[in-house]
Amino acid sequence: MSEPSDLELIGRFDDRDPKVRERAFTVIFERHQRRAADLAYRVLGDRALAADAVQEAFLTVYRKASRFQARARFTSWLYRVVLNQCIDLQRRERRHRALSLGPRTDRDGRPDDGEGRGVPEPAAPPSGRPAAKTLEAERAEFVRAAIERLSPKLAQVTFLRYPQGLSYEEIGDILQLPPGTVKSRLNRAHAALREILSDTIDDTE
Repeated sequence: MSEPSDLELIGRFDDRDPKVRERAFTVIFERHQRRAADLAYRVLGDRALAADAVQEAFLTVYRKASRFQARARFTSWLYRVVLNQCIDLQRRERRHRALSLGPRTDRDGRPDDGEGRGVPEPAAPPSGRPAAKTLEAERAEFVRAAIERLSPKLAQVTFLRYPQGLSYEEIGDILQLPPGTVKSRLNRAHAALREILSDTIDDTE
C-alpha cells in the first residue's frame, strides 16, 4: 500500500475523528521536519530557536490547512511559513535582548550592577588580531544581523538564496513570485546589505 500524498494528509486535518487528524499531522511532521529544521537553523543559527520556529510553523500549517492551494507544492507553502516564523522570531529575540541588556547607571552616571553600586569598567581586550575562525564567525553574525534589518520581502529571498542555495525558480515557487521579481528583490537586497555592512566590515579588518 502506497503512502498517502501530502495533499491527502492535509485533507484529513478536517476529519471528524481526532485520531485520523493526529495521525495525518504526525506523518506530515515526520516527513518534512528535517528539511524544515535545516532551513530554520540556517536562518537563525541557533538550534533551540530553530526548533521553536519549526514547531510554530507546523502548528500554523495545521490550523490554516484550509488555506493551502492544491496547485502549489506543500513544501513550498511549508517553507514559506517556516521562513516567516524565523524572521518574526529573530526580530522578537533582538528586541528582547536590546531591552534586557540596556545599560543601567548609578546616581553618579556610572554603569550600575542592579544594587546601586557602580560596575567597574571592563578590562581592555587583549591586543592582536582574533583567530581566523573567530573573525569568520563574527562576520557571519554581522551578515545575519544585517539581513534581519532588511524588509521581510528582501530578507526572505536572501535567506532562501544563500543559506539554502535555491535557484530563482525554486525561490519563486516558495514565495509565489516570478523569477524576475526574485532577481529584482535580490538586487535590492544586495544594495541594502552593502550599505549596512560597509562600515561594520571595514571595522573588523
